[in-house]
Amino acid sequence: MSQLLGRIAKISSLVKKQRLCFSELRSFSTAATPYLLFCETNYRMARTPFGGAVVDINLYDPRKKETVKVPDQYLSKELQCTMKMGSSRGWVVARNIFDSTLHLTNIFNPCASVSSHKVITLPPLEDDAKARISSISLSASPDQKDCILAAKSSSSPFLSLWRPGDSAWTRIKVPFPASKVMMYSARDRKFYLLPRESKEEYEGPIDLINTSSDDFPQVTLYQRFPNSDIPVSRQEQLASTIKSQYLVESPSGDSFIVYWCNERSLYLKEGKVEPWNGKNPPPIRISSRSKTRTFVVFRQDLEQGISSYTEDIGDLCIFLGQREAFCVFATEYPGLHPNSVYYASSGTGFGYYDLSSNTLHDVIHKAPFSWLAPLQ
Repeated sequence: MSQLLGRIAKISSLVKKQRLCFSELRSFSTAATPYLLFCETNYRMARTPFGGAVVDINLYDPRKKETVKVPDQYLSKELQCTMKMGSSRGWVVARNIFDSTLHLTNIFNPCASVSSHKVITLPPLEDDAKARISSISLSASPDQKDCILAAKSSSSPFLSLWRPGDSAWTRIKVPFPASKVMMYSARDRKFYLLPRESKEEYEGPIDLINTSSDDFPQVTLYQRFPNSDIPVSRQEQLASTIKSQYLVESPSGDSFIVYWCNERSLYLKEGKVEPWNGKNPPPIRISSRSKTRTFVVFRQDLEQGISSYTEDIGDLCIFLGQREAFCVFATEYPGLHPNSVYYASSGTGFGYYDLSSNTLHDVIHKAPFSWLAPLQ
């Protein structure tokens, strides 16, 4: 077990905002837990005949409220000069910036033992090689036989599906305007695409795969339920902020739609700061900054066919970022705050939001990559 990760550095709880420090080598618990992944540091070439690089992997442990460092981690040649495009179930998809090859790996997750590190080279996407993947979702770990990887590009009307061993992606035409939000439902055994909010209602087919073949799980347009009444103060917050939608399913099969509400301030050439609601064209500016204001959660009630506003998700913690959302039970990861939404993005930094008290706990303003779900 001592070879699991080698040496790890960590520091005590963060006290000052806008500073991350990674130092002091110590032992490290390898229990599966959510982590927040930052950019690697201390990059140097590996002295091996196979090439590659050695880096320090930097993370944040929300259970212990500590930053941790995994030093001297070997990145294979395939992962050199790559950009991380998405994460799902603790795995990361990285794209080579020179030849656009895609690779699926668990190397960045500190809960993966060195002996279990894998880099799986994926087939090239048929879309424009420069297209940026906006979302990925795994139905299961690549170690499991029912693993399917779904990927969607922000500039393509297709959804691409891949199984371990496939030499090419299977492309599915998406006939409706879908957002970048995608989720695999273990309860329903299908991928869901969240439609964009639009005044025009889509009336076409919602299932995109012929289920007479069992090759792939169904891909379905997620059917929204009408929202229940919510407090007036929350309505005002929804109306006055820039909203991002997320779809997430709990380990017990409950599904939620979460609105992440941000305020954006524009720093103008005249030296003034002006708020922007995202609706009208912004004025000429030199920079902008987002600030998280609140989160609004709707539980999807399948029996009543309604999306119920709630401030009580019980023992659950929802993790939101610029990648796939996920949900865990707080009691399985002591140190997490139950009934909370943990958030992270390059524009807002990261922290958590207590739904019961509607209180925002802003941890630090440091641009992360993504939350990593516990490896399964």
